[in-house]
Amino acid sequence: MKRRITFQIIMMSILFLPSCKREESVNIDQNRIYSSYDYTYDANVNMSSMTAMFRLDNSGGKKIELSYPSRVHFNGEGLAWKNAMGHYSLNRSGNLNGGSFSFVDTDSKEFENQVSGLNSVEIPFGVNSISRSGNFFLPWVGAPLVSGETIKVTINGSGQSGSKTWTITNPGTSHVILDQFKLNGLVVGTANIQIEREVSSYLTETGLAGGRISAQYKSRKIAINIMN
Repeated sequence: MKRRITFQIIMMSILFLPSCKREESVNIDQNRIYSSYDYTYDANVNMSSMTAMFRLDNSGGKKIELSYPSRVHFNGEGLAWKNAMGHYSLNRSGNLNGGSFSFVDTDSKEFENQVSGLNSVEIPFGVNSISRSGNFFLPWVGAPLVSGETIKVTINGSGQSGSKTWTITNPGTSHVILDQFKLNGLVVGTANIQIEREVSSYLTETGLAGGRISAQYKSRKIAINIMN
């Protein structure tokens, strides 16, 4: 039995390793580079995080590590390569309220894409308990949803054994209905609730492979009581 488990682990490792391999950008046609940019502000820790990931041909392609002189910046600051994640990242304190990603390929072509229009979202003051006995009407502090935006509410942590999420995308909406079916999956006791707002769009400046850019605002985590 032990020998069979060991063999399975070895085989899984062999299958997994090729998917972790990176392609160096100097070895490929620069028009085959698909670019993904993400800007996230987390109000719970007052931190802005920027990431850039490059793949071969499309969003599911092999990850690419940039070769000199190719580089990627956010508002003029270079993003650092994170080998374990296969992407580039930069963290800064506070909310930078967006900015611009700049990518220069090995052919010295520069592509600049803006992060703008990121709307804030927060849990309203006074939400400190939620009952599992029915649907819960949860408004948020912030503008109503606009086309292309997504709102996600997550309840987890503290005394909870799992996590529940609710997602809406309807333009003009300014609240989320937390349905009883999912609320019944929570444990009576303490929990944390957080609301997130995200907008995503295609890049305006890119090579032939294209790409996407997204911006996300994460609210402060609020401690609540889950009741029957």
